[in-house]
Amino acid sequence: MIDENRRIQSLERAMLLLEAIAAAGGEARLVDLAAQLNLHKSTLHGLLNTLAAMGYVSRYGTRYALGLRLREIAQPLADADAALRTAFAPALRTLAERSGETCYLAVPCGTREYLYIDALEGHGNLRVASPRGRREGLTTSAIGKIFLAHNPALVRSLRRAEAMPKALEKELAAITEQGYALDLEEAEPGLNCLALPLRRQGQVVAALGVAGPSQRLRKPALRRLAATAMREMFDILKL
Repeated sequence: MIDENRRIQSLERAMLLLEAIAAAGGEARLVDLAAQLNLHKSTLHGLLNTLAAMGYVSRYGTRYALGLRLREIAQPLADADAALRTAFAPALRTLAERSGETCYLAVPCGTREYLYIDALEGHGNLRVASPRGRREGLTTSAIGKIFLAHNPALVRSLRRAEAMPKALEKELAAITEQGYALDLEEAEPGLNCLALPLRRQGQVVAALGVAGPSQRLRKPALRRLAATAMREMFDILKL
């Protein structure tokens, strides 16, 4: 179990720094990073100097860019994501065809978030845009509920950090039993979502989601879609 109360501040700051540079397009000024991260310039300069010496950051005058060493350590993750996208592409495509709505493929990302690694946009009016590459909170969405329902250690970690809503924890047992999760305007007003677990060798490694306007994707329609998907897509949901 991951203990969120045992974080190393300097390491956390260094990783947030890399994320800030990435969010800025891969390159940023020291003054902008200091303002964004609320760090003293001397502290920030020390972090950047260490990362630059190791090759994780490159300096170009007053600007700092992501270093090539990041590509080396990230390559296995890129390969793993590509393998998941390939393996579950039939499931994503089939659900998009069945629903006509925007559908997502997502994977866990830390103890608080998950990451969208693929998406197919819907064909109807009021479409939900593709969130590919974006992260979302585990406790505020149907996809997040899927990951929590199948990972008791993650639930215990969030409970110890006082970040697990009691109402949600009670809902997880029902999600495990019924095989899917719903989000009825919980994450975003006017948006309803359905999520299904995706397994490899018995382990939940990703989640399949569908989202659309609440006036079109009402609860009964989502339940029917879930039942149809689990019946007709069994072989491609469970590899």
